[in-house]
Amino acid sequence: RIAPPGDSKLVRGETFAVDFALKGPEPLALVHDAPVTITAGEDWIPLRQSLDIAPGSALDFSKLVPWHAPAGAHGRVVAENGGFAFEKLPGVRQRFYGANLCFSANYVSAEEARTLATRFRRIGYNTVRLHHHDNLLVEGSPDKTAVNAERFAQLDALMAAFIDNGIYVTTDLFVSRSIPWRSIGENRDGTIPMNEFKVLCAVHPGAMANWKAFAREFLDHVNPHTGRRYADEPALAWISLINEGNLGNYVTAQRGLPKYAEAWQRWLTAKRAAGSGFSEIPETIPENIYDGSEHAAAYLQFLNETETAMVAEMTAFLRDDLKCRALLTNANGWVNPICGQVARQSDGYDYVDEHYYIDHPQFLEKSWSLPSRCPNENPFMNAAMGMRPNAFVRLAGKPFTISEYNYSGPGRYRGVGGIATGAIAALQDWSVLWRFAYSHSRENMFRPAHIGYFNISDDPLMLASERASLCLFLRGDARPLDSTLTVVIPRTAATDAQPGRMPFIAPDWTDVAWKTRVQTAIDQAPAESTWRLDAATAYSPDGAAQARRLVDAQPFGGGAIRVDATRGTFVIDTPRTVGAFAENGRMKAGCLEVDILDAPATVWVSALDDHPCASSARLLLTHLTDVQNTNIRYAEHARRTLLEWGGLPHLVQRGRAEIALTL
Repeated sequence: RIAPPGDSKLVRGETFAVDFALKGPEPLALVHDAPVTITAGEDWIPLRQSLDIAPGSALDFSKLVPWHAPAGAHGRVVAENGGFAFEKLPGVRQRFYGANLCFSANYVSAEEARTLATRFRRIGYNTVRLHHHDNLLVEGSPDKTAVNAERFAQLDALMAAFIDNGIYVTTDLFVSRSIPWRSIGENRDGTIPMNEFKVLCAVHPGAMANWKAFAREFLDHVNPHTGRRYADEPALAWISLINEGNLGNYVTAQRGLPKYAEAWQRWLTAKRAAGSGFSEIPETIPENIYDGSEHAAAYLQFLNETETAMVAEMTAFLRDDLKCRALLTNANGWVNPICGQVARQSDGYDYVDEHYYIDHPQFLEKSWSLPSRCPNENPFMNAAMGMRPNAFVRLAGKPFTISEYNYSGPGRYRGVGGIATGAIAALQDWSVLWRFAYSHSRENMFRPAHIGYFNISDDPLMLASERASLCLFLRGDARPLDSTLTVVIPRTAATDAQPGRMPFIAPDWTDVAWKTRVQTAIDQAPAESTWRLDAATAYSPDGAAQARRLVDAQPFGGGAIRVDATRGTFVIDTPRTVGAFAENGRMKAGCLEVDILDAPATVWVSALDDHPCASSARLLLTHLTDVQNTNIRYAEHARRTLLEWGGLPHLVQRGRAEIALTL
């Protein structure tokens, strides 16, 4: 770190000099980095974007993946044996894959709704997540609970179009409604910050009442196109109570909310009165709830019990008062202490949901404004090998979903996101993936737009990479791994304050998830587990060595996957999808041989019929390098710091690869 001498502070526009010396164990070469602007030329070729898919073309996946219409024809989606099935097809495991729609992308005309639903079916999606829809839906309501009739009519038409096209729906009952303080009984002007409302629902009766009022308005509404209440709609299969509402995410907000201080003090008083100790625990909210102290452990226990009680009240309201039969979940990001698994084990959770991102932007000056930064590094050159540590959040016996994931733009490696995520989700036998996001705006779904952080509709590279996920995960080209490793968590992890013993769920050996299915269980592992590790062992200094010894003999990816973390390469070899990612060099996957000659690339082949690639009559060959905007500008050659987005047309990176197929 550098700063001016003394107590003076850096001021924008002022200049000062710093003298320094660099020494190293070997001679150093000084390279002057400089900002980079990408423009059309020999290395970057303009690419015309097509938003719609020609029916019957190689990119029309509507009949390639499992599909039926209307959604709900086989009854409700039900949780069964750690996965999902349909009521009328018991015992038949179902998977789902789709994308998020955010903000105004949920509110389109009836004609646009039909166009969008048809497009989703041709992409191969069989599910969609309606997200960040709630603030627009209550536009004009003083307390932000009464719905806007015009908006709801648009949402009704969109729901009907998706149902007609066999696309199942999930949504959240709170995402980002801008709620006035006075509407929950607080004598304050202004609106409640989004993340503060999330945590207030657990301790503030007015906030809980507001949440229930919106849920009633939403789920009691009858869609005129279907004649059914949303609460009775079988195509509305899953509901998250509060998006990313893990109470451990927002302790800074809790310290500024009197209701949290009161709830924490009541909890301590009750524990002391019951003879449970806690006499030495300070009544202040700790600064760091993950530092392993007795104070932190007690507050984590308080949060866990508070969250469990909140979910119980919410689920009772939905199931008993509103008679809603959709499957329910909560706490889907980000902070996951091990004690949180005990809350997820409760009856309020029909399934477990999580979020993860590769190259999610970090904002250097102001949230959601440039400049932003991301690592922009080969995702396979690390211990997790392209997979975030979410796999361990799965609970034995409960379906597992990812309602937000992405290899975010403008990262140069996002083209591998589809094949990597599709592979790990198939190997782990997860149940649903929702890419974040298809679009954040209505306009960008019907006209070309430059790439951004997340939107598939703006990014030909992301959309192309989806085809690998659809083949590997939804069609099932990659088989689930045969063995299972279960980490057994004692129920006392949530009911007894245990200083120094509150690690996060993900251990530091997440790479074993490429060799065996992984999960956690409360108190005892299911009988079908191949291996069991108690939490004390799993999270001990020797835990990584023990876990790797258990799975050492297992073939990587069940024999279908190879990863070389030194070179940063990835190979997938299944009967109907073969492919590879590499910075450069020769790779072999089944009947495919590819020599990547310059630009890093993801190359794969998928059969478009029921035969293996080697005997298929119709094959899809995909070669993905990178796509950027015209005049996009970075602060350095490594393209980690984004300064300006640029605009259209998209530019595809020139890349050469020699490909041989043996058929």
